[in-house]
Amino acid sequence: MFIKDLTINIIPKALDAVETRQKIYSHNIANYNTPGYKRKDVSFEEELRKAMGDSNEIKLKTNNSKHLKNIPSINEVNYKIIEDDSRSNREDGNNVDIDVEMVKMMENTLQYNALTRLINYRFSDYKTVIGGIR
Repeated sequence: MFIKDLTINIIPKALDAVETRQKIYSHNIANYNTPGYKRKDVSFEEELRKAMGDSNEIKLKTNNSKHLKNIPSINEVNYKIIEDDSRSNREDGNNVDIDVEMVKMMENTLQYNALTRLINYRFSDYKTVIGGIR
């Protein structure tokens, strides 16, 4: 019997989003003094929620691969880079707050560490099942 393991599908996508998010935060910090620059962020968790069925959207039921779907499958989930177009308190129009970006980078690092630990545990479980306990 084959059991579909969602963690093996989701974690690599989450790691890609975390990697891109780290680059985006670095880019935001590098552009702190650029007039008119608007900070960017990565949206992954919301897309994942939609695919897992945990959203307020009405889901279209499909029974044929040619039917239109409004909810992506787990394999179709990907991150999106979004621009924060909120107003700035600064006169140059830049909305990057260095302190916020540094905290977000630290949170992102912790998320990366948790995801890598989780996938290592999952592979360790597979190794135990395949090799047996000795």
